[in-house]
Amino acid sequence: MQEWSGTRFCASCFVESVEKRVRKTISRYGLLREDDRIAVAVSGGKDSLALLRILWKIERDFPNAEIVAVSVDEGIPGYRDEALELASTYSRKLGVKHVVYSFKDLFGVGLVEADRNGLLDRLRIGPCTLCGVWRRKALSIAAKKVGATVVATAHTLDDIVQTYIMDMLRGSFPQNLIGVRRGGDGVVPRVAPLRLIPEKEVVLYAYLTAIPFQQTPCPNAERAQRDLVRNFLTIFDDRYPGSLFAALHAIESQIRDNKGQANPCEVCGEPTSRKICRACELEIESRRLMKLEPALF
Repeated sequence: MQEWSGTRFCASCFVESVEKRVRKTISRYGLLREDDRIAVAVSGGKDSLALLRILWKIERDFPNAEIVAVSVDEGIPGYRDEALELASTYSRKLGVKHVVYSFKDLFGVGLVEADRNGLLDRLRIGPCTLCGVWRRKALSIAAKKVGATVVATAHTLDDIVQTYIMDMLRGSFPQNLIGVRRGGDGVVPRVAPLRLIPEKEVVLYAYLTAIPFQQTPCPNAERAQRDLVRNFLTIFDDRYPGSLFAALHAIESQIRDNKGQANPCEVCGEPTSRKICRACELEIESRRLMKLEPALF
């Protein structure tokens, strides 16, 4: 039974329900266009492979649209290797082109290497901070390299509410809706077609459609601030079903679009509130510390 709605589904009806809700989300927020070249961010986990499958099914109705699966290799041996193999295998099964970009190639160093050689200590940040910043930058670079007009990420309802709450815990009310199509000159917009699908429903969808996703968590997950917020919200929503939907509505109803306050980064051109975006700032400093040549994109 779907606890937040009280609806009971058989397996096939549940799968159809998720796909229909994603279609409605895309339409409601204007996330995708009929002629988009969509870069689907695929990590190899349940959320991203479920998103790839759903968009693959939807886009068959739009012959002018294209899909390419894009993965980012952060440089976590063992964990990421398995995920990339799953992403590659499933993309091939669907007949979707799959490309991989790595931190090592793009920024000069992988995540585990940065931890082991003391770079993270010298940058005074944790692995999840560097990973989050550089993953976003890597997806932007990848999207431009494959000629994408939009990037689709697998952020679920849980992910989006967690991010809003984390912003507020850090003393800043969210400035923009997450996963809703926005963009500007030279910027590939990002969308989250799963933004109204709870995490547990994505897990069930993946199980019922036999998606062979990675189940091993990231070895750095327990070191992340997000893990605390995730655990609390999961427990709270389990006890009070529908709370995540209520939180999303309450927060997003108060968000005022902040489109005009971002400037292009002086290095990469991506929008930022600084002169140089955080991703480029970290890359420049890490290359200086490791005495590497500047990257040329």
